[in-house]
Amino acid sequence: MKMRISLEYKEREAEIYDKIQEASDEFSRLDESGKDTTEALRRLELALRRLELFRKEYEEKY
Repeated sequence: MKMRISLEYKEREAEIYDKIQEASDEFSRLDESGKDTTEALRRLELALRRLELFRKEYEEKY
């Protein structure tokens, strides 16, 4: 069972990291072109919060 949880953890963590990377890339593109980066920063902040909560919830469970 622990192996399964570990795999699920890694998959979920990878999904969150992908969202962080996407928001970071979008921010860079917008910033380089001189456009408003507010929404990209909000998405990046949200993804980082999700990662923090995900890790905290996992630590509390196990």
